[in-house]
Amino acid sequence: MRNVVKALVLTLLSYLMQTCLLHQLRIDGVMGNLLAVNIAILTVSLGRKYAFGASCLTGILVEVMSASVGGLYAVIYPVVGVIFGQIFADMSDERREKKRRQAEKNPNKSEVKDMNPHLRILLNALCIAAGIEAILLVYTSLAGTEISFRLVYRALVAVLYTGVLSLLMFPARAFLGMYGGRIKRAMTDKDQE
Repeated sequence: MRNVVKALVLTLLSYLMQTCLLHQLRIDGVMGNLLAVNIAILTVSLGRKYAFGASCLTGILVEVMSASVGGLYAVIYPVVGVIFGQIFADMSDERREKKRRQAEKNPNKSEVKDMNPHLRILLNALCIAAGIEAILLVYTSLAGTEISFRLVYRALVAVLYTGVLSLLMFPARAFLGMYGGRIKRAMTDKDQE
C-alpha cells in the first residue's frame, strides 16, 4: 500500500510540475515530457503494474485538463507506457533470486546481466517520449497538416529535453526507497566481515 501511495504522489507531483513549472522552462518554445519520465521511473523501480496505473492516471489527467481530441491522451499514455514497460521493466525479486541461484550453480555459463536501472530509466523515458511525439506527428498528418522540418525539430527537442529531465530519477528513486536498501545491505556486509 505504501508503494501505491508513493507512486500516486509522484504521478500527481510530476503532473503538477509538467503543467505549472515546465511552461516557464521551455526551450525554443518546447517542453520536455516529465510525465514520460515519471512513467519510466515507476516502470523500472516498481514494475509494470505501477507503470500501467500511473500511465492510465496520467492519460486521464492530461485528457481532462487539455482541449484535445476526445480520448487521445487517455489512450496514448497507457499504450505507449505498456509497450515500453515490457522492454524496460525490472524483473521481480523472485526471478532475480532464481537467476542469482542459477549463476551460482553454473559460474561458467554466460548470463545476461541486468542493465543499470538508471540507464533503463533514461532509455525508457526517451522511448516513451519519442513514441508519444511520433503518434502526435502521425495524428497531425492525418488531420491534414503538412509535416514540416520545424514540427520534426520540435519533436526531437522535446525528446532530448525529456532525456535531460530524466535526471529527476535520482530524487524520485530516493523517495521510493530504492537507495536505502543498498546502503543497509552494504553496512550489513561490512559488519559480517
